[in-house]
Amino acid sequence: MKPGLFGAVEELVERVAKAIRPGQVVDAFLAGGTATCIHLQRAGGVAASEARFSEDADVHFNRRLALADDIVVRYADTNGEDRVLVLDRTYTIDIGLRHPDCFDEAVHLLDSRNGRLRLHILSPLDLAVTKVGRFQDHDRQDISLLARAGLIESAAFEQRAKEALEYLATDPAPVELNIAEAAGLIRNARH
Repeated sequence: MKPGLFGAVEELVERVAKAIRPGQVVDAFLAGGTATCIHLQRAGGVAASEARFSEDADVHFNRRLALADDIVVRYADTNGEDRVLVLDRTYTIDIGLRHPDCFDEAVHLLDSRNGRLRLHILSPLDLAVTKVGRFQDHDRQDISLLARAGLIESAAFEQRAKEALEYLATDPAPVELNIAEAAGLIRNARH
């Protein structure tokens, strides 16, 4: 069993990388609750201790992958609790809101040992933007915790989210309401 969430992510990367042909290099981008938890753990403080553990890894790949089996990694969290991390093979970042520059602004996290997979993590700002499309309770909590940890601020979030709206093919009205609510959550969390 791997120690900690980051160790589980490393193991997940190694398993995916084994399926990639020699000579191929794939860039992958971590989003969702797992990315939020990693950002919060790195920031430390109270927000990190309140981070929720996600059992799925939302990863966007820049190339198509045919993975034969589900990838499940068992690990012990920071409290010693047994957890699992599963690669969500149905995840796509292209449904919902995302800024077109989110991949360019993603932070390099790690490379697989065989060099075939490079994992990046969406910036806290772009991660928050992706959460306002669905904007479920756990998305609200994640955004508040990112703000409490000092990783995002309201004005920058609103600007980035409104820029992303320009690329949304569906009716932006409901998402505009979510952006306004999220900006309020960020302001309240920072005070």
